[in-house]
Amino acid sequence: MLSSTKGAPPPVWFIFAAFLGTWVLVTFALSRFSGWVKLAGYYPADHPFDGPLIRFQAAQFRAATNYNGCLNFGGNYEGMYIVPMVPFKLFHPPLLIPWSEITARPVKVMRFWNFVELHFQRAPDIPVRIKAQLAQKLADASMGRFSITSLASAGN
Repeated sequence: MLSSTKGAPPPVWFIFAAFLGTWVLVTFALSRFSGWVKLAGYYPADHPFDGPLIRFQAAQFRAATNYNGCLNFGGNYEGMYIVPMVPFKLFHPPLLIPWSEITARPVKVMRFWNFVELHFQRAPDIPVRIKAQLAQKLADASMGRFSITSLASAGN
């Protein structure tokens, strides 16, 4: 006859430590694969952002790394601001990218969703794809320093 013996469950501190260790590892890897750390080297937000934030936004960075609903974007005369929500800030310092460093091109994906792909002069290998509606809000906040000229044609 086989007997099954169950050991005691792991202590709560072990579960918490394992979760915390996994969270640190995942956020570290995500910051590297996405290119966030490289962007932060070129475009650090070295002072508090002055302007309203567009909260709970999504973006796709390189290597198909997705930040779904956990980013806050802002735009003012100075540039585009991106900062993750609190649980995701580890290894993800805020970014402030001057409008003069950003180029944008509309991208149509799966016929129904329109996106804008952003490219940055100092980091051309790190595209960032955002929804067209968010790109338009950022363009409006830029006070004429940033525009997406052919955005309407991407929706056809």
